[in-house]
Amino acid sequence: MSIMSRKSAAYLPLNDRDFDSDNQEAFLSRQRCRSRQGCLCFVFLALSLCLNVLLIFHWLSKNHQTTEASKFLYSPAQGAIEYRTVKFDSGFGRDIPIYDQPPSEEVDAAWESLYEFAYNKIPREEAKLLSNKTYPVLGEEDHYMIALDVFHQLHCLNQMRKAMYPEYYPPSPEGIHTPHMAHCVSSLRQSIQCSADITPLVWQWSHRSQKAFERSDVVHTCRNFDKIRDWAQEHFLDHQQDMSVYIEDDLDIPSF
Repeated sequence: MSIMSRKSAAYLPLNDRDFDSDNQEAFLSRQRCRSRQGCLCFVFLALSLCLNVLLIFHWLSKNHQTTEASKFLYSPAQGAIEYRTVKFDSGFGRDIPIYDQPPSEEVDAAWESLYEFAYNKIPREEAKLLSNKTYPVLGEEDHYMIALDVFHQLHCLNQMRKAMYPEYYPPSPEGIHTPHMAHCVSSLRQSIQCSADITPLVWQWSHRSQKAFERSDVVHTCRNFDKIRDWAQEHFLDHQQDMSVYIEDDLDIPSF
């Protein structure tokens, strides 16, 4: 074979059929590549949109929570708040809670257990967040004294309960006709108004009595008292300090 024939054989042009087939394959390859790129772009944009929506929703939710939280004064026990559904007792009939039973040592112990952890201490960082300045703990000046008002209210209510039974409880400075009892009545009145429980009481027909009666033993949405008492136990200040001892303190909070 001559050199010319070998060159001719080496450089023979592709026929039209082969040319069209290769071009079509290249075209389809480019189309597939563009399609994959388009899909990837679409997925990226969709993910970006979803992420932005979630971020906006999170921001709005956080802003709403901050706005809602700003309506309430700070309490170091606010992390213990948990809600649950509770059916109230009417206080009538035979099966009544121990707190509503006639005086006895068991009844007294039950009432006192409700507020046995009334005195609490909190660290300085939390004391700074209070709306009212409080006093340091003697010997632990980096901690401060507080008492959750719910325990003060329960103490007041217990004193009022005892005043109902003068034949059982001997007279005391906390008797029925004393400034302390007037203070308790005032405190409970303000607390009831402050809480303003809007749970609807209802009237139901009694076939036995042939009369409609008001029912106070209805379901309420309540804060879980056990959780709050657990918080108080964890922060319990197990002694009452000498309040006549002055403690130098620079906690800068207004006293109202």
